[in-house]
Amino acid sequence: VPSRALPSAQPPAAKDPVPRVAVELLGGTAGGFVGGTVLGSFGYLLGSATVGCDECLVVAVAGTAAGALIGIPVGTYAGGRLMKGRGTLGATVAGSMVGWGATLLGLSLANSGGGDAPAAVNIALFVLPMVGASVGFELSHANTLQQEAAQAQARTSGVRLLPVATYSDKGPRLALLGSF
Repeated sequence: VPSRALPSAQPPAAKDPVPRVAVELLGGTAGGFVGGTVLGSFGYLLGSATVGCDECLVVAVAGTAAGALIGIPVGTYAGGRLMKGRGTLGATVAGSMVGWGATLLGLSLANSGGGDAPAAVNIALFVLPMVGASVGFELSHANTLQQEAAQAQARTSGVRLLPVATYSDKGPRLALLGSF
């Protein structure tokens, strides 16, 4: 009987996701910083040449926000792939967007009611897009591994035989149960 015809006794060892998640968070931070800096600088230069320096800051802030929106999920995805993760970019972007939504909601709730929240609270809320991107990557990583395992199991071809022992009214029976 071939060894692959028998069910495996132990599942494959799981890899520790903590180092991968740490690199994803660092990648998201670096991606957001680089994207925000590059597009923020581009926005500042574009704004100073076209609308004058009174509105330069508005265009620079818009460029910084766009750079962070793009940079965080791309950096997270790159960090996860660097650590041999199998997540998808779409899920990483979706997780980051959920994090941005939570950040905006948190900022509006923390600063409503007539008083401003401490600066540390406002700054800490900007961690949520990176956490969301990492969660999205990890969820899609697990889903991808499950799909690949199911496909690999479906691809195993050939005859699979399994010995079966049973008892009937005519006495004990031995048989082979198989799939082709």
